[in-house]
Amino acid sequence: MKKILFILITLLSVSAVTYASFPVTQNADTENVMLEEPNATSNTANTIDWPLFIVCFLVGTLGIHRFMMGDITNGILMLLTFGGCGIWALIDLIRIATGDLKR
Repeated sequence: MKKILFILITLLSVSAVTYASFPVTQNADTENVMLEEPNATSNTANTIDWPLFIVCFLVGTLGIHRFMMGDITNGILMLLTFGGCGIWALIDLIRIATGDLKR
């Protein structure tokens, strides 16, 4: 029983780490970085998919928002793992809120 529990915890932690380790790109031209003005308006409010955000917030661990996006494979994986014990669902919620994840 201890071996099965150890294997299950290892698989869940590895899957969460591999999903969360996304590549970070860095601009080659760092000298000419333009800073945003403090009074500049943000476009994030216009780019959020609100129905997708609400479904992900309420039942994100079931992966229903992935089915809404048409991503059946990840929707089934989220359904079976309860959204990676909530970690995967939380990452999706943040990505939807920032406008990075859309239908």
